[in-house]
Amino acid sequence: MKKLYLCFLWHMHQPWYIDPFTQEFEMPWVFLHAIKDYYEMPWLVSRYKKIKATFNLVPSLIKQLQIYSENPSSCKFLNLSKKDVDKISVAEKDYLLKILFSANLTTMIKPIPRYFQIYQKYMTTQNLTNQDFLDLQVLFLLSWTGNYLRENNRYIKTLLEKGKDFTQEEKEKLINVLLDFLKEIIPFYKKLESDRKIEITTTPYYHPILPLLLNIESAKESKPDISLPKITANFKEDAVYHLNSALDEYQSIFDKKPNGLWPAEGSLSNQTLDLFIEHKIKWTATDEDVLYNSIGKRDKYKIYKYKDVYLFFRDRYLSDSIGFRYQNMNEKDAVDDFISHLKSIYNSSQHCQVVSVILDGENAWEFYKNNGKDFFDRLYFEISHQKWIECITFSEVLEKNVETENLESIKAGSWIYGNFTTWIGHPEKNTAWEYLSETRNFLESEKENDLYKKAIEYIYIAEGSDWFWWYGDDHFTIYADKFDLLFRSNLMKVYDVLGKKPPAKLSKPIKQTFKQPVIKKPKNYIKPTIDGKITNYFEWLFSGEIDLTFDLSSMNTEILLNKLYYGYDKENFYLRFDGSVNQIKNDILRLNFITDKEISFSVPISNEKYTDENGVEAVSEKIIEIKIPLNLLNEKKFEFYIEILKDSQLLQKLPVCSIIMLDISENFDYDWMV
Repeated sequence: MKKLYLCFLWHMHQPWYIDPFTQEFEMPWVFLHAIKDYYEMPWLVSRYKKIKATFNLVPSLIKQLQIYSENPSSCKFLNLSKKDVDKISVAEKDYLLKILFSANLTTMIKPIPRYFQIYQKYMTTQNLTNQDFLDLQVLFLLSWTGNYLRENNRYIKTLLEKGKDFTQEEKEKLINVLLDFLKEIIPFYKKLESDRKIEITTTPYYHPILPLLLNIESAKESKPDISLPKITANFKEDAVYHLNSALDEYQSIFDKKPNGLWPAEGSLSNQTLDLFIEHKIKWTATDEDVLYNSIGKRDKYKIYKYKDVYLFFRDRYLSDSIGFRYQNMNEKDAVDDFISHLKSIYNSSQHCQVVSVILDGENAWEFYKNNGKDFFDRLYFEISHQKWIECITFSEVLEKNVETENLESIKAGSWIYGNFTTWIGHPEKNTAWEYLSETRNFLESEKENDLYKKAIEYIYIAEGSDWFWWYGDDHFTIYADKFDLLFRSNLMKVYDVLGKKPPAKLSKPIKQTFKQPVIKKPKNYIKPTIDGKITNYFEWLFSGEIDLTFDLSSMNTEILLNKLYYGYDKENFYLRFDGSVNQIKNDILRLNFITDKEISFSVPISNEKYTDENGVEAVSEKIIEIKIPLNLLNEKKFEFYIEILKDSQLLQKLPVCSIIMLDISENFDYDWMV
């Protein structure tokens, strides 16, 4: 009997959210998707006898789940969430608030009456009581729990029934219950695979675009006019590392090698396929646009073979309908559309066909009612009752009587537009590639260093696709500056591990929409006494002023120096820093000035007056005051940032995400008096 073989692949992935300097999760999305989606999706499949699916688990996601299980204190969000509300600082509360309303208004906030009440109050008054805030914390977590937890966990059911007036103890217990639940996720996948209910595949370790690592010029195959970055680094060995590490990780968890591999972003090239063949990958997949670019037609309902590896091409209409379109339809209409589309495919040929539905397994469901459960229940039920459909895994379909066609070559591309413009070509994306290349070349010059292996891990992290995704103007997130900072921080960490100072440009955002401070410019010359205290009211009266917390964001909770005053006379440039000076006594303050070159001055943060041979002076008592002779700066317009160093290690950079642009060129001779 002729069959339509339906193959689902649910891709589970999140970026590497761990700050390389603090080793903390800066954003909690791995945790939140774990309690909402990573168990939920295979659980939904497990409830239907005739439904099978393939789940792609990215190794760097599995690693982050393991870190949460082994060291939950590594998550900044959870650490702050556990604190008593009345002990949370203003900055910490700002950090939490940005996240606590990061839930879909229609599908996650409104269905919980008290959560919606708090949302309306905050949007109207920006003011919450301690009980409001405590309820908000609990209800946010409950809104992110999936149906499996809501139906099967007694404690979560109790809190949902209670609805409001939660206690600190209930909040802490909820967090612990959810953390314990994370430990069940991977064992559940292992059980379902051992039951032959699902197939588990993998992706190169940190989710890099392998074709670009193997040959940056491959981007021109599908878009000849693309503007490429100027890079000189050789990333081929890194591509091999990502693949080997993924296969080793899979082996260590599942006691075997995977049959299939989903390349990050569906990105393939001939070189990539050859690499898969070398590592005995049996099958892989990408988007139908890559097929069209390669052979000029969308004949996607068959199996293709390139040398010794099989290829599947996703049905973009069906995949994107689940990802983006069906969320706005009632379940019956959505499922009817899906089934009717499959029926048209089935009727279009006398042969058995394979339909590949491949998409993110985590990001779409918050836009669906009830986390997508109502949709999936109807979808899986209807599929199960169509005798002409057989829902199986990709490895299983290779054993079926499906037409197979040989491919001599493919044009390099991805599952978005069939090209790589999402990750390369835009000036911001290209700048990121160039910084990556320069850092990789620097690291290669240190190959004999004992710390080389430790440092290169941060290169691998920076090669992940997600950083490049958020550069440019094709995607938007309120966290774009955080992704930018994490990318640059991983590159800076390479230098830090090897005891070298990173290039100043890595301190400046690549993302062009980064925040700029409001700069109060100097009104006249100043000549303060350098003694570490406010000697008199007038000495800094005419200075310029900058609030160093201007780019304080959800990634940062404590700024060590919060205010910069600056000014000059005809001979010297003066700086004053206010903040937690006592907390950083005996550390080092490094001042960085950038024009066509970088000039740095390092001064001790000490009560004792510091003077060097060039006339730089500094004293740190209640405030930090510094004098730098103007002849050392060369220019009077420059970019500026500072670094606080403790035991030669970077403690904090200020501004955190940006660089300040200063101008001390104005002549005040007409109004100057000593």
